[in-house]
Amino acid sequence: MGDWAWVHASPDDSVVARVTPFDPAFHLFAEACLEGWTNPFLVRVDELVPLRHKGYVVVMERLHAADEDRAQRLAAALTIDQEGPSAQPATSDAGLAADSDVIALRTRVEELVAEGDRRFRLWGGADIRPANILQTLDGQLRVTDPVFVRGLDIFEAIRDGHADRLGDFSRADLHDFLSIPVFPPGPETDTLHHKVDALLS
Repeated sequence: MGDWAWVHASPDDSVVARVTPFDPAFHLFAEACLEGWTNPFLVRVDELVPLRHKGYVVVMERLHAADEDRAQRLAAALTIDQEGPSAQPATSDAGLAADSDVIALRTRVEELVAEGDRRFRLWGGADIRPANILQTLDGQLRVTDPVFVRGLDIFEAIRDGHADRLGDFSRADLHDFLSIPVFPPGPETDTLHHKVDALLS
């Protein structure tokens, strides 16, 4: 489980289902993968299954924690910006940065960043960092979650009553946002749901 989704492995441990009620950034990424993105450093996405409203399930290859040093070097080689929610400095690797597959993936992520920026006022941009790099069982590195929307800003806009900042999302979208794992059921989350209703009544 992460902040935005629950992840369930298949019985044979070959694929996982990433289940989320709301995550427009990962949806853009999964769509791009299904539409023809191919790269040895890119996670394989097999299927994108819609759920209620804008929720969805992504069926993708099973990955594991990556070697920290290798992940840091790939993150540095792919760096587009360091404005992600948990950006960390990474050791640069000039040779890896010049690799044709790294260059191609960097370009594709830049295109995805531009697409997200056109669609969402609270778009965050690229989130290339070691924590978003995993590896296959045989040690092949995979970039898994390279872009983000500013979830903290969505939360703060709901909490503080700034409906003008939430114009890209419907009431149902925001209720679904408040259903992602980072918001546990309880009085505090219930209060946020009430605020959504008051903002978008």
